[in-house]
Amino acid sequence: MNTVAQQPPTPAYVGQPTARLLHTERARQVMRDRGLALLCASTDENLCYLSGHASDSTLCHFFDRWAAAVFPASPDIGGALIVPDYDLAYQVTRPTWLPETLSYGWEYSSAGVLLDAINKGLGIETDLRAPLRALFQRTRASASADLVSAIAAYIGRNFPKGEVKVGFDDLRIAAEVRAKVGDRLTTVDALFDFRRIRAVKTDAEIDLLRKAARINEAAVAAASKVVKEGALCADMVRAYRGVLADRGAKPLGERGMLFVSGPDGAFVLDHDYVEQKRFKGGESVVLDAISQFRLYHADMARTAVIGGETKRHREVYAAVAEALAAAEAQIKPGVHTSAMTKAAATVLQKHGLDPRLTSLLVHPIGLQVFDWGTPEDEHTGWVVQANQVLNFEVFYRDPTTGGMHLEDSLLVTDTAVESLSTFSRDLIEA
Repeated sequence: MNTVAQQPPTPAYVGQPTARLLHTERARQVMRDRGLALLCASTDENLCYLSGHASDSTLCHFFDRWAAAVFPASPDIGGALIVPDYDLAYQVTRPTWLPETLSYGWEYSSAGVLLDAINKGLGIETDLRAPLRALFQRTRASASADLVSAIAAYIGRNFPKGEVKVGFDDLRIAAEVRAKVGDRLTTVDALFDFRRIRAVKTDAEIDLLRKAARINEAAVAAASKVVKEGALCADMVRAYRGVLADRGAKPLGERGMLFVSGPDGAFVLDHDYVEQKRFKGGESVVLDAISQFRLYHADMARTAVIGGETKRHREVYAAVAEALAAAEAQIKPGVHTSAMTKAAATVLQKHGLDPRLTSLLVHPIGLQVFDWGTPEDEHTGWVVQANQVLNFEVFYRDPTTGGMHLEDSLLVTDTAVESLSTFSRDLIEA
């Protein structure tokens, strides 16, 4: 019987730009405040934020510099993503929302030679080849030899005369670009400019943070089911990491931060030391779980007790839960975060607990776990704004019973506060 080979269907995502993460109006306001004509991002999180680009070749850090995104303060100038020829195929299936894609590379690199062959029609046609050929042709006229040259060329084309002030998140690249452009280019460290912009989330960011939180809570649920007398702590950690891997996420650090039990369960300890231990009856177990999904972070904490809670466990955990609820009740746009800390500390004192033994920490979360907008925010706090996502954590560190920890990520809107996790806050009885 004769059969006709069919071409695979074109994937729906080919040629469809990824959802815009960048808050353009806020970015331009911050740039005006700082007198910046342009932002240039090359670190993972800011590159992704400005352009959506997060290829494995970028994230694996084979080289110190791989790609960059440039975003101008003027809406009359188009921003651009700059990638090596090697990543043009990635841009076919996950293109940037920025109006221009620029490339750099070497004429005789293996990727360049392959692209040239495909451009000439050699090889087997696939659903990728036609759009890849078009993108390759579109980037030839402006192609540069290397990343720094490509950034300098973009500045030269779009800011051909006069002084120009550009914010970089990598000052090494800034210095090399200035050497090419000349003294008319002023470069500044824009690390906290990016963080100020990112403090208020776009809908696309909120969607990613919500997905990250749901994956994280599923992993915590799996980990909590392993907690029982005689079980290895390592089994709990493996259960947590397994769910993350199955759902396209990964733990932050070696294992997702803090999975500990017993009297020493209030410290961050070497994971090899912790994971060889077996759970004992009567211990409290801290599951402080931090993970990452498509560069966005999830952070939640729950506490379990093995073999049924004691009166002391019940009392301390009730105080922790009440303190967290009191802090979260303060959250709304316009409120300073110090009001949350004060409310939580008052509850702990009411229950006879020492606030000095308790981590009462409020932190924004997003492309970083602690995504503070300014260096001062860590110590003095900040005023909450609508469409921020933040955590308030209450971690009581008892020298006798160990840790009692509870936290979730919260989305703050003009009218409500939404927990991104649906996992029960009750003390887990293992």
